[in-house]
Amino acid sequence: PQLVSNDYTDVLPSANFKFDLSDDLVARFAVTKTLARPDYSALAGGLNLSPPSGPNDVGGGSSSNPNLKPIRSTNFDAALEWYYAPRALLSASVYYMDLSSYIGQGQSTQQFLTFDQAHPDGYMGNYLVTSPVNTKGSVKGAEFAVEQPIGENFGISANYSYTDAKEDSGRPLVGASKNVFNLIGYFENEKLNARIAYNYRSHFYNGLDRRSAFNQDDTRSVSASVGWTFNEHFAISLDGMNLTKEKLKYYADNKDQPRGIYNNGRQFYLTLRAKF
Repeated sequence: PQLVSNDYTDVLPSANFKFDLSDDLVARFAVTKTLARPDYSALAGGLNLSPPSGPNDVGGGSSSNPNLKPIRSTNFDAALEWYYAPRALLSASVYYMDLSSYIGQGQSTQQFLTFDQAHPDGYMGNYLVTSPVNTKGSVKGAEFAVEQPIGENFGISANYSYTDAKEDSGRPLVGASKNVFNLIGYFENEKLNARIAYNYRSHFYNGLDRRSAFNQDDTRSVSASVGWTFNEHFAISLDGMNLTKEKLKYYADNKDQPRGIYNNGRQFYLTLRAKF
């Protein structure tokens, strides 16, 4: 066991501006500085080693990094919103994030005392260890959204985002999809609300696993929900996730190198709400 202690102090200012360009056109600008702490598993996940076959070979391993700095980012956002009809919206926004201490994946060669049948007294074996490291990166992109009522109770909404995210070294940022799209159809009145949604997310880099890249393939899913409000005190809802039973697929450097396929099936949630 190792005991590591770190402390830091940050000032996180933010500024938000809104301009009413007309009765139905609004412009927004924001500049913020944000901080997020590393995931606990990245700080204290322990050390796992796969020993080499001998002193002249190199083993592998993965470890946490208790000396990680927080994720610090300076963010710039600009948006234009057009409320062209009652309950209707058309918006577009652009954003940029300057990540001064992003947490990526790095590798280092380390030595550990290693024992096997040919070396009962042990030898200092070489290991290529993968661990989280602080690095720099940037995220820039654009978002578009539309909300369109159809009659008194029906409507559709859609949103699309494009993201260009990468570390300064050129490696993609973990968890950043280039394209994300959602399309929702809904019905709402005083008692009944129902909606169905189609979701799409393009592939993204998921880090390193056993010294090779680990990527998640494109994902598509359909979800739906229906709810009924009995009165001001009681309501019930039924939610269904992944109704088309889509599979999660993972691959290494390219799709010809599959790493895993997971079928999590459909999920249903029945919720009763009471308010007094």
